[in-house]
Amino acid sequence: EDPRKVGFTLGDWRAGLPITILAIILIAPVLWFVARGDTSMQDYYKSQVSGLPWNTFLDLLGWEFFFRGWILFGYARKFGAEALWLQAVPFALAHIGKPEVETLSTIFGGFAFGWVAWRTKSFIYPLLIHWFVASFTILVAAGVL
Repeated sequence: EDPRKVGFTLGDWRAGLPITILAIILIAPVLWFVARGDTSMQDYYKSQVSGLPWNTFLDLLGWEFFFRGWILFGYARKFGAEALWLQAVPFALAHIGKPEVETLSTIFGGFAFGWVAWRTKSFIYPLLIHWFVASFTILVAAGVL
């Protein structure tokens, strides 16, 4: 099968780049507030600084390919836009065991990441956003920033 059918492509980069930049600008203050103010985030993430940036990137590459590539684009062939929820729910379930505020937010975050992939026909842009979210959260929660 053509890898582009599961999002291994730059897709619509003219939409993907501005969406990615806007998402980063909008989410950074929220992440700062949550990572600074929630001790469970600090406890969970402070030990993960050593994995930045490449271990985090490789980890999220697998996540994003699985949820936004394989599940989203695979289900979209049969279910259309309903695939946005079909990938968001298992994505949220995969966050069980992480800090509560993160776990609860992932149903909406997973849908948003799915929408970005759907809109751009690529999981690259959700990967970049997710990489920023994870890296920034780790750095703020650990007190590096």
